[in-house]
Amino acid sequence: MTRTRWLVVSALLLLTLALFFLPVARFPDDALGMLQGDIDKFTRRVADYQATYDRYVSHGDPQDKLDKQQAKIDKAQETLDGYLAQAEALQQDAAGSALSYSLLPGQLPQELQFDQKRINESKIYSPDPQQYHLLVYLAFGLLLGALVLLLLGGGRLVSVLYTLSSILNLAGILVLLYALLRLNAFPILNPYGDAQLTGLQYPLVLLPTLALLVAASGVRNTKRTMIYVLCTALSVMSILPFWLMMVNATRSTYQIQQGMSLLPSTFFMNNLNILTGKNFDILVGFKNSAIIAFGATLLSVYFSSLTAYGLSVYNFRGSKFLYSFILAIIMIPGQVTATGFYMFMYRLNLVNSYIPLIIPAIAAPGTVFFLKQYLSANLQLSLVEASRIDGAGEFLTFNKIVMPLMMPAMATMGIMAVIGSWNNYLTPLMLLSNPTMKTLPMMVKELRGDIYRTEYGSIYVGLTLTALPLLLVYFALSKYIIAGVAVGGVKE
Repeated sequence: MTRTRWLVVSALLLLTLALFFLPVARFPDDALGMLQGDIDKFTRRVADYQATYDRYVSHGDPQDKLDKQQAKIDKAQETLDGYLAQAEALQQDAAGSALSYSLLPGQLPQELQFDQKRINESKIYSPDPQQYHLLVYLAFGLLLGALVLLLLGGGRLVSVLYTLSSILNLAGILVLLYALLRLNAFPILNPYGDAQLTGLQYPLVLLPTLALLVAASGVRNTKRTMIYVLCTALSVMSILPFWLMMVNATRSTYQIQQGMSLLPSTFFMNNLNILTGKNFDILVGFKNSAIIAFGATLLSVYFSSLTAYGLSVYNFRGSKFLYSFILAIIMIPGQVTATGFYMFMYRLNLVNSYIPLIIPAIAAPGTVFFLKQYLSANLQLSLVEASRIDGAGEFLTFNKIVMPLMMPAMATMGIMAVIGSWNNYLTPLMLLSNPTMKTLPMMVKELRGDIYRTEYGSIYVGLTLTALPLLLVYFALSKYIIAGVAVGGVKE
């Protein structure tokens, strides 16, 4: 069975490498399509001229007017006949006029011209054939390296070479997928059409994927290694946007417009000076956002914990209906109630106040649901009963016994609440018009309102400063989330 598995993986990789030399895309000749537009135009023109001629006849117009109109009809018909003849000639040799190329080792036809207008409108990748071919050769090399390592392993599935072969195979699949997607970034001007993928791209991706699944299905250390690789890749993908944001904060507007870079530049202080020169008071924004975010988070997490505790411990009439009502509130989007909420606060004279941004956070149905589910799985009622026997009150029981057990879940909801309240833009925009009370998201949004020039470097500095407290909060509370994996009550 081991040798069979090894042979199957090798055969699939060999077949994938062989398919690289077959055409997987083509650029069809669209000259016929261009002619069809002209044919339709002159067909309508002939019909319009003929309708005008018939109207002249019915009105009894003089013969010279009819002769001029007939001359127009004859000229348009002659042009239409010429286009029809060209179309017929193109249809006869259409099979041999389509351009095609191979992934390896072919090159793009020299006749192709990219439609820059469509590229700018759709904001897709810039058409770079050289980069595309580099990706294709890289995918080919990775899969070839996977096959070589597989052969050097000598059929020993549990080995370092076999694990490295699986990793190269996975990398080759990812690069190949990206290379195939790059074909959609080639919008072509007439007389040729855009790149059209054929059916061969599916086995090109499917075969090495099958080889990877077969290889990992029976090898313990390979599966573990692949899990580590995937987790590392996902971590890099999660961190990359934050890193790019911080890097762009150190680059000039011109550099940002030129393209992406992973290396920092030297324009951070210049961007910071531009940012502070636009009446962007960082300390005021931090103060306002911190008051709203942390105030709302404390109320939301604590009172939601109390509600979840009550629903979990007390079995009273209507508790199930109340819990169902809380779940129903989660389904209502906040945008639906935004207008009514603003009018309510306006009549209470609470506009330009932090109160409507903090106090309503007490009612957080999503947080109640999460904490209720956590207590159902981790809270033992014997702890509460023992506390009552010892004479402790309900608030003392909750604050001293239950709340420490809920700390991982409360930390998780605290992170979510801080992020949601800190990044909230719509509600403060409706309620706060005083410049000294604006939050950081409102201030960053105003940076794009410059009528002369948008300084992207300073915008990224503002975004970095906005996200920095959220990162600090996450790192401060992440240990509680990790500790929550093993948290539980006493055994019965």
